[in-house]
Amino acid sequence: MIRLPLTTIYMSTLREKFLAYRVHRYQDATAYGEIYDLFADRIRRFLAFKLPRNEDADELASEVFLRGWEYMTSGAVNNLNAFFFRIARNLVADFYRKYKVTEELDAASMKSDGVSVSEEIATKLESDELIESLKGLKDEYREVLVMRYLSEMEVGEIASALEKTSNGVRVLLHRAKKALQEKVQK
Repeated sequence: MIRLPLTTIYMSTLREKFLAYRVHRYQDATAYGEIYDLFADRIRRFLAFKLPRNEDADELASEVFLRGWEYMTSGAVNNLNAFFFRIARNLVADFYRKYKVTEELDAASMKSDGVSVSEEIATKLESDELIESLKGLKDEYREVLVMRYLSEMEVGEIASALEKTSNGVRVLLHRAKKALQEKVQK
């Protein structure tokens, strides 16, 4: 994982807060567009791991940002990352309650440019094995691993999104990593 300098993280947080203020105070669609650009890929990837089809993930990602706009124009949001992930989690729960889907999760499709076919196949096989291992984990383990390592969320943001304490998230991460390691070694 790439670690950014603290000043970069601080500046991006300030930028997010400024954009959130613009959306809340002035209903600034351009500012919300920038927020969308910052979070769309992470939310879409998170949903792809939680839903049976990529089309469902696309549809729910759109719904996340529609609900986000509705809420942000009527109320202030302190932590955008946790805010969007909480909306996404709630929509996934609604999806499974409403449709009673029993299909297995599809592996996220992978596209690469400029990579040899053999490298792409090897990467795809490793990716498929990892995704299969993730599927075998409990939902809360898979969720916390995706948030932390694929979406690169900080422990505090995950805690806010999951409505848990930071220590609870650290314990959950430890257990999830241990469970994943056991699955991969089998």
